[in-house]
Order: sequence, then C-alpha cells, then structure tokens
Amino acid sequence: MIRRISNWLKQNKHAWLALYLPIYLIGFFWVESYVPSDSNYWVSYTPLDDLIPFVEYFVIPYYLWYPFMVVTGLYLLFHDAPAFSRYMIAIAVSFTASIIFFALFPNGQNLRPAVFERDNIFTRMMGLIYAADTNTNVLPSIHVIGSALVVFALFDTKCFKARRFAWMKAGAVLLAILITLATVFVKQHSVLDIYAGLVACIPLYFLIYNKKMRAWTDRTFGKPTAA
Repeated sequence: MIRRISNWLKQNKHAWLALYLPIYLIGFFWVESYVPSDSNYWVSYTPLDDLIPFVEYFVIPYYLWYPFMVVTGLYLLFHDAPAFSRYMIAIAVSFTASIIFFALFPNGQNLRPAVFERDNIFTRMMGLIYAADTNTNVLPSIHVIGSALVVFALFDTKCFKARRFAWMKAGAVLLAILITLATVFVKQHSVLDIYAGLVACIPLYFLIYNKKMRAWTDRTFGKPTAA
C-alpha cells in the first residue's frame, strides 16, 4: 500500500500542491493569536449590518463551506489534475494574501450577539464556531473567497462540461450564495467583508484562469489521473 501511494505521488505531482493546506492552517492560527479579540483592531461595519438579524439556521450553509471546498478538491485531485492545480494555486494565492493582509491591517467585527435568544442545536453549533474562531481577521471573508473558488473550479474542469451537469453547476452557485449570506446572518462577518471578498476574486480569476496559466498548468501537471 505504501509503495502504491508513493508511486502514485511520483506520477501525480499535482497532489503535492495539497501540502499548502497545513501551511495555511498554521498561518491562520498564527494570525488569530497575533490579532486577538481584545486587540486594537479596525472595526468592519456598515449600517446595513444592523438591519440583518441573527438567524441561527444559517449555521448549516456556514458549516457546509468546509465539505464544499474539500470534496471539490478531492474530486479534482483524482479526476482532473490541471483543474486541481489551478484550484490549489488560487487557494494558495488568495488565502496567503488574506493572512498577510490580516497581519498588516488588523481588523474585526463587533456584531456577534452577547447571548442567544434560543437554545437549540443550531445555536449550539454556532457557539462552537464562536469558540473556535475569533471575531477578528474578517475582511476579506475567507468563506466568500473560498466559495467563489469552488465555483470557478467546477466551471473550469472539463469533467462537467456536458450539459447534463448544468444542474450541478447551478447547485454550486446556489450553495456559494447561501454560504455568503450565512456569513452575515450568523454574525461572523460584516457586509463589508463580503464586498471585499468578492472584489478580491475578480483579479484572482483573471490571474489564475487566463490562457497562459491554463496552458502552463495543462503542460506541467498533465492529464487527469485516478488512484
């Protein structure tokens, strides 16, 4: 088994791009400690935030962000090496740039409810998020950027070019929208964080998905592979 995995990794060098994920996690938790919740951060806020209620049910799409990104990555890893490489490069560029921005421009939000009005499974799930993730490092929203990158990747891969997969792409767009809305309805982000995340995705798309980058990733990482 070990030899088989070793041989597969040698033949599929695109898989090594997944090593960015532990690097990102280290960087994320470092910047979380670097910009603690009691630090002097710039407050992300718009008047529209006051009009958006806390709706605990949105914790479901908020949580779905994690499998949304992971399942997409795993599928591309084994079925479309060039698309996986573009997906991972986009993640590496955007997430690293966000961490650097957080460190240089400490920011946070003060929108979380002091107490939950109801006690149910959804508020308890939200409490776990609040405990694990501080209210700092919110602009731009990583949830918004990551959701957009999944949509980019699913529209990019040749695995879903056929018209019969249109429902899957539409579903991905819908889920990305729900996740984006969830960021403000669970009071993890300000509307301003969404704007920043969406704006950041525009140059990122043209940087990663232009003809030269497509040609380079196709040439460097080869054809789709399977385990």
